[in-house]
Amino acid sequence: MVARLGVDAREWACLSPILLLAAADRFVNLPARGLWDTDQGIETGAIWNAVVTRDLPVYGSPAFTTGGTFHHGALFYDLMMPFAWLGNGNPVAIVTAIALFGFIVVPVVWWTARSIGGTAAGLAAALLAAVSPSLVDYSTFIWNPVLTEIGAALACLGAWQAWTTRQPRWWVLAAAGTALTSQSHLTGLVLVIPMTLFFLITVRRGPTQERHRLWKWGLIGVGFFVLTWLPLIVSELVHNFPEMRGILSFQQPGPTAADPLTRLFVGGIRILAYPMTYWPLRDLQSGISVALVVATAVLAGMIWRVTGSLTSRQERPSGQERPSGRERPEQRTKRGRFKTASAEAAATSGVEAASSKAAVSEFAADPETDAAVQRERDGLRFVGGTLLLISLVLSLGLKEISQIRDITQEQYHTVADVFVIVSLGLVIGGLWRAKPLRGRAWSGHALSALALGSLVAVGLSHLPPLTAQDGGWPAAQAAAARIETSAAGSDVGFVNLPFFKQADAYSYPVKLDGVNLVASDEAATVVLLCDSGWYPGCGGPAEELWRLGAANGATLRLVDRFEAAPQRVLSVYRRLP
Repeated sequence: MVARLGVDAREWACLSPILLLAAADRFVNLPARGLWDTDQGIETGAIWNAVVTRDLPVYGSPAFTTGGTFHHGALFYDLMMPFAWLGNGNPVAIVTAIALFGFIVVPVVWWTARSIGGTAAGLAAALLAAVSPSLVDYSTFIWNPVLTEIGAALACLGAWQAWTTRQPRWWVLAAAGTALTSQSHLTGLVLVIPMTLFFLITVRRGPTQERHRLWKWGLIGVGFFVLTWLPLIVSELVHNFPEMRGILSFQQPGPTAADPLTRLFVGGIRILAYPMTYWPLRDLQSGISVALVVATAVLAGMIWRVTGSLTSRQERPSGQERPSGRERPEQRTKRGRFKTASAEAAATSGVEAASSKAAVSEFAADPETDAAVQRERDGLRFVGGTLLLISLVLSLGLKEISQIRDITQEQYHTVADVFVIVSLGLVIGGLWRAKPLRGRAWSGHALSALALGSLVAVGLSHLPPLTAQDGGWPAAQAAAARIETSAAGSDVGFVNLPFFKQADAYSYPVKLDGVNLVASDEAATVVLLCDSGWYPGCGGPAEELWRLGAANGATLRLVDRFEAAPQRVLSVYRRLP
């Protein structure tokens, strides 16, 4: 398989440890890696409920859990249902599938960058994807946006393969990746814009006799994209468009939007730096300088690659070189012409000048090299243009991207992560082939190694911990077992403080163990989950106020109280006869 792809043993020897690294930092201690909180309980409960009832969900998770005015797509649930069934509802089976999808991003990114910028670009992109804090984190816990990155990677690969191979059926893969991206998070719909533009450019640039096939496969891709949204479309038509009306009427609370320049500046840093620095989610104050450097490097590097390197020094990308061996006849012919031209020119203007001139003539006469250079130009424009469009639309269209708040909002722009990493790979690949110090090749190698090493160091230093802060699923199971011991076989009801949150992080493992869950007003055992980060006074006045205000609250007797995770206090009450 590797030989058919044209990958030699040396490149495979470099790629193999990268893939092992990517697998290690995604699968090691996987059950306890990811956060297990309200969102994870809701998502897993919805997936398992669909398996049990055998009813495909129409809606995905709520776009805003505090309002629930509209939802994301349900494709995430559909894809996870088989794994939930195999694991009998155990979330570890689901997160294993997510980790596998996250791992696949690495070889996809490698192949895409390699086919554009050569071996060095592909290996650099693969290594950065392997250690990207964003990609690693989104591979290790349950949440609907975690499939955004694999969707974007498949869309990028499909569109680029359709362009380079002139096989329009690849557009179906691009459409499938775009559908997965947009259903994982509604902001992923922004990917439709560059994919559509690139398809139209492909149609315009392609041979006239091939346009019919292009349109046919393009429409098949559109049909597949629409098919994934069909249950929601039918539901909207039948129920008078509740989702659309919810989207149109929604107003995100918070401060007013900043001016456009500020939004572009902050949004640009955030989008370009996040995949490698995790900023602003990590090191909000101290990490701004590193984030600014990385974002500037991505922007300046892509500007250099798109506008400078291919016009100033036309070299074949290293991954696209011809196999070594005997020269072909046409090569020998060209070399003969080259020597003759050099000799004649040397007689009039000197050997050195003639050699330089003839070398350019020889290069210009090589159509294969011209094709490789043009392909790299097209790839740089595709990746850079897509990243630019996504950054502009999201920065100007969503005020939250330019606001730094306590609540994470990075899921709004993860659609750009793959394109940032591919861009960095292409920049490093260009540095590898550059000769900045008096034409010496080692100077470019050293510069690219320094850039890659710095980015890898930044990524590794910001990787999520091997055990989640809240202990992940094992900690939730331990809390559930303690609740079940206190309940002693009775019905259990859950209450959450504050009330706009839900207690699914602990009600789901209790239900999975077979305990009967009922409304808290009817339950013999009532479990109060109090989040001290949102609701001060857990275990004290806040809980007492709730108990006295609850139906038959005077009959509730505290039998256990413990901290299941940081800022999560569980109080178990038994209702007296």
